[in-house]
Amino acid sequence: MRLLNTSTLELRTFGTDRPPYAILSHTWTRNEAPFEAFAPRRRFSASLSYLRKKKYAKVVKSCQLARESGLNWIWIDTCCIDKSSSTELTEAINSMYAWYEAAEVCFAYMRDVSDRDDPVSEDSSFARSIWFTRGWTLQELIAPRTVEFYSANWVRIGSKWEYAATIEKITGIHRTVLKEPYFSGFKTQRQYSVAQRMSWAANRRTTRPEDLAYSLMGLFNVHMPLLYGEGETKAFIRLQGEIAKQTNDQSLFAWGRWPLSVGDIAEDTLIVGGSLYAQHPSRFSLSRDIIPLRRNDGGLTWSSDFSLPNDGYLRIKLRVAENTTRPEMQESHVAFLECELMHDPDYVVGFFLHQYDRVEGMSAHVHVYKRKFATLAKFPRKMAIKAPLLDVFLSSVY
Repeated sequence: MRLLNTSTLELRTFGTDRPPYAILSHTWTRNEAPFEAFAPRRRFSASLSYLRKKKYAKVVKSCQLARESGLNWIWIDTCCIDKSSSTELTEAINSMYAWYEAAEVCFAYMRDVSDRDDPVSEDSSFARSIWFTRGWTLQELIAPRTVEFYSANWVRIGSKWEYAATIEKITGIHRTVLKEPYFSGFKTQRQYSVAQRMSWAANRRTTRPEDLAYSLMGLFNVHMPLLYGEGETKAFIRLQGEIAKQTNDQSLFAWGRWPLSVGDIAEDTLIVGGSLYAQHPSRFSLSRDIIPLRRNDGGLTWSSDFSLPNDGYLRIKLRVAENTTRPEMQESHVAFLECELMHDPDYVVGFFLHQYDRVEGMSAHVHVYKRKFATLAKFPRKMAIKAPLLDVFLSSVY
């Protein structure tokens, strides 16, 4: 990990012995400080240091804040990563969540926010800031234990703790997450379902399509190689595949709309190929309140792990029943997920399925289904418990 000296603006590489450091979160513009401008040189001159300070004001101000916080080092993504090295870039992106989490403080620079506004106001520049819409800033908001917001004029606005309720309204992220010092811990992450975490990214975007998936790796504690050029959908499906290897949280499949009737099903709810995985985080926009099903004693009830054969199907234990309650949905079966809605424990979440009569190469005992529409529904918990637990194969590719 490279860090920038906050006094000399020199880069230095550290291993496990890295010192305490600050970290910068920001949205990029055209004139960002590149790695090449700060790369170590055999001879360091005062004129070079002056040029750096004169040309890259954002770096200088960040370093000043770090020094005022008693920190001699800072990490800034634009100038601390050699992006010409694909190996280094992959390592950095896979490590970035941990780097933000380990920082003493994160300075979030909001270039479009006025320090004259009241941040609590719904129409404030703070509430409308582009910073809350970018993919990478999601982990930069959640991972650090301390995030300090600064306006376009580098005036302190406040911390994520101070404005947790306001940020919850802006982003949909539960305020308890924003007040959690270390969110990445296994126990803490398990408190929030996969669907809930995906919903936090539903309205975010990135410059490079694949980064919408890559920026979420740390939030789910998974790692995967970067394949720029594979496209947004393939990258996001790969991400879900990696998540499925790490958890048996069925809310991973709880995405889509909540139609009251077949007439409410829009054209864009048709799932091409019938994949069990979502094509985009926006599919989870209505899944913020979906949580794992809990037993009456408060303990979590988990299914067996998912199996991912290399045949385009995902093998999973699901409670499946014939669709007798919502025949207007025009699907033969209902799959009940081990998920419920917050504050509504008498119902479980499920979706509608089409059953194949027979699939070539599959045993006659195997149940193969296709999810045709990106729709969800809630069903009485008692109904779901009575449904048989089947060994099911569902399409997991597009």
